[in-house]
Amino acid sequence: MSKYKISVICSVYNSSQWLPLYLEAVNDQFERNFEIVFVDANSTDDSVQLIRDFEFREGIEATLIKSEERIGIYTAWNRAIKEAQGQYVMNWNTDDLIYPSGLQIYNQYIQKYPEIDFFYSPCCTIGSQNFDDITGLRNWPQYSHEILLHLCLGGPFPLVKKSAIEECGFFKEKYISSGDYEMWLNLSKNGFNFKKIPETVGCFYYREDSVSVKGMGVAQNEDREIQNRYRSKAKTI
Repeated sequence: MSKYKISVICSVYNSSQWLPLYLEAVNDQFERNFEIVFVDANSTDDSVQLIRDFEFREGIEATLIKSEERIGIYTAWNRAIKEAQGQYVMNWNTDDLIYPSGLQIYNQYIQKYPEIDFFYSPCCTIGSQNFDDITGLRNWPQYSHEILLHLCLGGPFPLVKKSAIEECGFFKEKYISSGDYEMWLNLSKNGFNFKKIPETVGCFYYREDSVSVKGMGVAQNEDREIQNRYRSKAKTI
């Protein structure tokens, strides 16, 4: 039986610029009991020391896995998920922010809809690591497999059943940017249940130097390959 309902997973690489506010945002969550699993991808700055020195409040169990070699984001996610003790996992990148109510909102939905495997929500975009610096809103449409074939609905921090990811063979580590999109389509094709919630649980920091923005060309090529593989229809609810 899972020890926690929710496990946050976090890939870290030279993130010392973002970690102080990130760690405070983790500590500020209204949800009392959850875990966070950090996987450091062989940082060369003081990211690891910042995590080790931080005093997490009671109710948060923090684990740090340190890689001795440079690894990609999906390798880091897989390592974190295998370590995670929660029934559900949620990626939370070091430069993004989750509202203090974010995990609590998700927990309320998983209590009400235990049959759902994948929850996602709208998210604000921010121009700095600041809740008040809102630059826009990304409001994904309601799920269907056909819509998912054209648009990665999950956003930056969906909540997903760990068992569903395990059943679909974990994230494909060959991808640089679109491994999450491949997993969501994999889940969809295999009949797992998706649900959009109306609440905005957090903010995505749009940065020109981020992997997702700088690697847009790579992502588009990966997306096309993935879309061609998953064109067949899947069950919707």
